[in-house]
Amino acid sequence: MMSVGKKLSIAFYWHMHQPVYQLNSESDYLMPWVRLHGVKDYLDMVLILNNFKELKLNFNIVPALLDAFIDYGEKGYHDIHSRLTVADVSEFSSDDKEFILNNFFDANYTSMIYHHEPYSKLYQKRCSNENSSINDFSDQEYSDIMAWFNLAWIDPIYKNMFPELQKILDKGSNYTLEDRLEIIEIHRKIIRMIIPAYKEFLEKGRIEVTTSPYYHPILPILLDVKSSQENLSTVDSTLVDLDMAEDAKIQTKFALDRIEEVLGKRPKGIWPSEQSVSAEELELFKGLGIQWTISDEGILTNSINFEFVRDFKGHLEDPYHLMKSYKYKTKSSNIQVIFRDSVIPNLISFEYPNHEPKTAAADLYDRIKVIQNKLQSSPDKCHLLTIAMDGENCWENYLEDGQDFLNEIYSMIEEDESLETVLISEYLDKEKYHKPLETIYAGSWINKNFQLWIGEPVKNLAWNYLKQVKDDLNKFIKDNPKNKNVEFAHKELMIAQGSDWFWWYGEDHFTEFSLEFDALFREHLIHIYRLMGKEVPSHLWDPIITNTALKLTSRKPHTMISPEIGTQHSSFYDWVG
Repeated sequence: MMSVGKKLSIAFYWHMHQPVYQLNSESDYLMPWVRLHGVKDYLDMVLILNNFKELKLNFNIVPALLDAFIDYGEKGYHDIHSRLTVADVSEFSSDDKEFILNNFFDANYTSMIYHHEPYSKLYQKRCSNENSSINDFSDQEYSDIMAWFNLAWIDPIYKNMFPELQKILDKGSNYTLEDRLEIIEIHRKIIRMIIPAYKEFLEKGRIEVTTSPYYHPILPILLDVKSSQENLSTVDSTLVDLDMAEDAKIQTKFALDRIEEVLGKRPKGIWPSEQSVSAEELELFKGLGIQWTISDEGILTNSINFEFVRDFKGHLEDPYHLMKSYKYKTKSSNIQVIFRDSVIPNLISFEYPNHEPKTAAADLYDRIKVIQNKLQSSPDKCHLLTIAMDGENCWENYLEDGQDFLNEIYSMIEEDESLETVLISEYLDKEKYHKPLETIYAGSWINKNFQLWIGEPVKNLAWNYLKQVKDDLNKFIKDNPKNKNVEFAHKELMIAQGSDWFWWYGEDHFTEFSLEFDALFREHLIHIYRLMGKEVPSHLWDPIITNTALKLTSRKPHTMISPEIGTQHSSFYDWVG
């Protein structure tokens, strides 16, 4: 392909994260998403490097996810779904069968169910009659539903790696308990390959691995809850000081330590949970030896007071400032900051799955070249386009799990001598000039604030619960500094600080698993009192989410909205007021 004057560096940066789905460290996982994404996304995203000579990729892995890989792959842990899958159907209760009918079709119909005819027929039977009951399905059909659910989530590339998998797929129906046991064992084999694969490509210099705070908390909230509410539509005056700044430091240090322990190399960079940043957070990062971090285009807009204008196709009028790396001066020294393009992740997640892989890849390639051409008049030699996004959830919307699209776009870039994929740390080391960043605007990738995790009454109630537990634990530790349960209780507290619980509280998000997330959050708080040998406060037994709240279909807007009409780069969150 014809080259242009200035080479453009591209950092593909894939974020891998799941919350802790266990009630405690010994229990089954309540939800199957670590296992299912484990056999669909985490491994193939790095194995694709075998198809290319020059391709380099960046991955962010949250440590709690690594722990779950080890649980499933090495320790034989189950989730509720896999536990049922390896059980004898003849012994199922009515509740078991109802659970199967309600949960074992939880997959994208178009890309994961439709093309498996036996599974599609079972799906149609389940959904065609809203009054269908558990008695409408035979024991054999329950067995087949469980088999197909677990088969549908396996990435197609593994059919070539595991001949026994293709044999099971070809069977189509009449699956036995032995078949289902073998399917789950294949899942475990795939999951066991994940960590060694990342270690291999890390040692070869083909990938860079960074991390996030251990249990994915929103650090700016832990560091200064009062400041984190400054740009919200509602402020809770009772949330003044969570006293969790030290926890923020521990979550970050433990994360760096764990990645180094498991993968053999200490991360130089960190992906703050939900790309949430603040001045206090950057001070914390630099104090722990972190060299660089990342946030979103919207944060850069407010930090340098520069509006990124886009045309109706989503092309940047002037991409220069977004394609530069920055240095932010902390009390000790500088920390480097990069900012991602906010449109491309939305296209990959929501738009490109609706198109042929070659067409989608060609569109992305064209967008990259438009950016490159506009940078030809730049006074600088080096420019970095950062494509940073969720590396797991979007692929279930694609046929073939997105492999055709990724192979196509990676090929187009590799064949273009004027483009290169880079490891972020290598690029930052090579780049001699990092633009000064005088201030950092506190916010996240969504709406440039923290509204998705704090501000609504239900979210704030959860924070108040967490604050009370923190106070009680501090008193317990002061009185019992050598108690053997202190370490375990603090771990439970850090799990409860994770962003996911607060994400699902309130009216701005809905999931059919809201009650499960609520129960998990409260159970971690309850377990702290058990570990302290204290009576559990009565309010922790009651759901924070009420059935009334689950039935709400609308609410009054909190703020004005300013979606961009008629463009291809509007986000769902532009419409959340």
